[in-house]
Formats: sequence, structure tokens, C-alpha cells
Amino acid sequence: MKEFQLLRYLSKGKFIILIVALLGAVAVYFYAGSQQVYTATTVIRYANGAITDGLTPNGEKLDVSEIYSSTVIKGAIEDLGLNCSVDEVRSKVKVTPIIPEEEEEKKETAISKGEEYSYFPTDYVITYEADSEKSMNYAGNMLDAIIENYYMFYSEKYVDQLILPNNASNISSNDYDYIECAEILQQTVKDIDDYLQQKKASYPDFRASATGYTFTDLENIYSYIINHKVPHLYASILQNKYTKDNDLLLKKQQKHIEDLDISIQNSRQKAKKLKYLIDNYSEKGINSSKKALQDDSDESTGSTIIEDVDHYGDELNVITTYDDLIQAYVQINQSIKNDQIDKEHTKYIRSVFVDNTNNRVLSKDVETEIDTLVKTLNDEYKIVQATARELNEFIGADYLNILNSIVTSQKVNTKLYLALALVFFLFFGCVGAVVIGRLKDFIEYIIYTDKTTKLPNRQRCDVQLNGLSEKELGEQFTCMILRLDNLKELNDTLGRSAGDTLLRDFGEMVKTLSRNYGFMGFNNGGMFMGLFEQCPATKADLFLDMLDKSVKEYNEKQIELQIRYSAAYSNSTDEETYDIRKLLRSTFGKMN
Repeated sequence: MKEFQLLRYLSKGKFIILIVALLGAVAVYFYAGSQQVYTATTVIRYANGAITDGLTPNGEKLDVSEIYSSTVIKGAIEDLGLNCSVDEVRSKVKVTPIIPEEEEEKKETAISKGEEYSYFPTDYVITYEADSEKSMNYAGNMLDAIIENYYMFYSEKYVDQLILPNNASNISSNDYDYIECAEILQQTVKDIDDYLQQKKASYPDFRASATGYTFTDLENIYSYIINHKVPHLYASILQNKYTKDNDLLLKKQQKHIEDLDISIQNSRQKAKKLKYLIDNYSEKGINSSKKALQDDSDESTGSTIIEDVDHYGDELNVITTYDDLIQAYVQINQSIKNDQIDKEHTKYIRSVFVDNTNNRVLSKDVETEIDTLVKTLNDEYKIVQATARELNEFIGADYLNILNSIVTSQKVNTKLYLALALVFFLFFGCVGAVVIGRLKDFIEYIIYTDKTTKLPNRQRCDVQLNGLSEKELGEQFTCMILRLDNLKELNDTLGRSAGDTLLRDFGEMVKTLSRNYGFMGFNNGGMFMGLFEQCPATKADLFLDMLDKSVKEYNEKQIELQIRYSAAYSNSTDEETYDIRKLLRSTFGKMN
């Protein structure tokens, strides 16, 4: 059997090794990918003064679950332009409080003593996990969008309020008359202008990076609209008495006047009751009409309280102070004044249209002016909204801080697993190549090796010849035949064991000498066949010279066993024969 040669096995099995390594690495890569989880992490801190009591800037109780509320998650999904469900994202968001070690010790001490313990964390770790179908960038972008939307949510809910709605956007979808459209537009512009004046006074230097506007810029725009655009629309409608349905408009105006009368009457009754309480607000009057408001043991609060004024109905069935009464009284009287102004305005509008001879007085110019003004207000409202949102974020930054940038990581280090897989399967492939190569040697030894000479047997010689017969021989191909001439004689005189010894010894000689020449096999009947590529006649003669020398040395050491052999060879170039069968016949011919 062939010697164990590691490099020979590895060289022959290099393709097997490569395929095993690649297939193994690919399998590990896909398996690691299926187990992959991408995690994005950041830390936020609530910085308002009341947070140590678990309260938000406006005094409400802090609820960190709002970080993954439907509103916040929906906003994040929309910002990223994704098509996924809110619940799918929410389920992968985790909020973990950071509790210092000393607080843990305080908690344990308090519990061991049976005392109550409360601590409200200020720092929280926010994580978002994306499965293997996503990517590390996806996880980071999603958490960033969640934090950004939570900033806006937190600021709008606890720090500042949202701006007023844009009622002008509803005009086109409702069947309003011309004058009603003008009134709605006027009120919308006035409400937003009032809002902008407040912001201009509170934040005079704030300029939004997204829009480039300050609140002063925006307030100037709305002031121009309310002072020029809206009055022009009013004048055009009233001067020409434009209306879509005059009868319906008059009915609406009359109904509005009646509603205002009822509102004014109710407000006056409330004002009368409040006036009575204010006029009779004295310690003596209170004690004579009610039981003592406070026990003598109560601490003084600096203001007297009126409790349960039941003879004036449920409207005043409250605990209130003198300042509250005054404030309520002023508000009710202001409401009466506003209703009276609205009533007079409505009566005036009705008087304009009451003498209309036509029920429908349409105007394409007015409709176009209304549509243009609505579009302008919608466009400007978007700018106002974007500016206000950025202000809320700016304000919220004072109360909600991000302590570190978003860090993304992966559960499975795919590169490391891939490298280890390549090393492992390369080793596994090498072992497999060696095992297969050695197994092949063993099979060849069993099937194709002559047990006496240890050379390839006749079957192997036939395989070799069949392979060469399928192609044309190259130049300087040599076919050599060696024959033991005295083999039969030794078998007859000294026995078969002596003949086997001679075969073994001669076979060892030719095997050793042919190692650097090519194939040498035993073809039975004491016949040996050599097939040597790139072996000119000079090299073949050298082979025979070395063989003669080895045989001579062998015969000198032996008494009974003597080697006598014949040899012949044919060269493809010299014979100009490039067919193995013909070359072989030529060689046999020389032997005879």
C-alpha cells in the first residue's frame, strides 16, 4: 500500500476541502443570521425639578410607558415611511430605569425596618430590538425616530400646548354661505394671530431652523391677512349681498340671535348669584347662613372659604374663596359683553341680507378669493405648525436630555462566527480529504496491488492502458517491458516460495528505480510493464543501467536465487508511434 503522504492527500482533495469549507461557512452564516437581533440603545434623563417626586413639568404624574405609546410609535413609523403595524414596533421597545446602588441599599434598609420607601428614577435606558430580517441601521433609525417623536409628545403635553386647529381647512368640505366663510376665516386668523403674539412675547429671539421664521415674522404675516385680506373679502360680500341661499342664511342668523339671547340671560342669572355672594362676603354673614366653615383647630390659610352655597343651586355648590368669586364674576360679565357684541354683529349682517330680492346671488370672483385665502392660510399654518413643533422640542430639551448618542449592537457576531466556521470546516475538510485519500489507497491496494511484488497488478495495468488508449501519446513517451527469464525454472526446482521471493526482490528493485520515472506494474507471468512520460531513450537506458547494477549486486549476495531478466523499450518519438497499443506491440516484438 502507498505510504502515508499528507501533502499528497491534501493536494488531491483540495476541491473537496474548498467545497466543505464554503458550504459549512454559508450554513453557519445563514444560521447566525436567523438568530440575529439588532439592538439600539440610548439613555434619557428627565431634568425638571419635580421629577424627583415622579412629576412632569406641569405637575402630572410621569408615565414612561408613553415612550412607546401608540401616538409616538405611529409618528416614528410615518417619519421613516415604513409599512408596519404599531404593535409590531411597540412590542420591541423596552424602558429600564437606572437605579443607583445607594438607592438599592436604602430600599433594602427601609424594607428590613418595615418602613415605606419611594424613589423616582430620573434616568432610563431605552432599547429597541430589530429581528434578523432588519438591519443594524434600521434599529438605530427606528429608535432615533421614537425618541424624536417622544420629545415632541412630551413637550406638547407637559411643557407647551399645541397651537389652535386650522378651522379654515374645513370650509371647502362644508356648504357654508359666503359671509359664513368670511366669519370663519376671520376667527381662524384672529385665533392664530393671538397665539403668535403670545409666542412672540415669550420667545422673541427664537427662529426655527426648519422654516427659517421667527414668531414675529409669522405674526406679521397673519396681521397683514387679518387687516387687509379678510376685510376686503367682507366688503365684497356685504356690498354686493352675495349669497348662495339667502332664505337659509336669514334663518341661520335669526337662530344665532335667539341662541345668544338665551346665553346672555343665563349668564346674567349666574352673575346675579355671584354678586349676592360677593356683597354678603363677611365672617358674620357666612356663619349666619352656614355652619362654621372651619374648626377652631384648623390652621389659617390666609383666605376665608365659602362652602356649599346650597340655596343657589348646584351651580355654586362648591368650596370657593373670595378671589375665585371675583374672577368668576368678571369672566361671566365678559362673556355677556362678548355675546352682546356678537348679537349686534349678527343683527347687522342679517339686516344687510334681509332686503335681498334674489335668493341666490353668486359670484365666481368671491369664490376664487375664498379659495385663494384658504390655500394661503393652509400653507401658512403648516409653517406655523412646524415652527411651533420645533419650539416645543427646544423647550423640551431643558426638561428631557439624551445622555448619550444611540448605540447599535448585534447579538451574534457574524464575522467572528464566519471566521471560526471557515477554520473549523477547513480543518474538517482536510481531515475528510486525508480519510478519503487514505481509504482510496486502501481500496486500490486491495483491488489493484499485487501482494507479492507490492506493485500495481494486471487489473491496474489494464486501467492504465485503457486510459492512455483514449488519447494520443506525447513526445518521448516510453513503454518498457521487463521479464524474469528464470522464474519458471526456480518454481520448478526450488518451489513456488523461491519464485515468490525472486518476484518480491526484483519488484522492490524496479519499484525503487521507477519512482521518479512513472508507472511500473506487474503484468503476471514474471512480466513487468513501465509507462514513462517525458522519458527519452537516454533516460530509459540510464534506468536499465541502474537496474543491471542492482541485479548484479543482488546476484553476488545470493547463492541459489539468481535474477536473470530481459528488457526492451520503445519510445514514441523514436518510433513515431503515438498509440499506446501499437507502442506496446512494438516493445513486445523487441522482447522476442
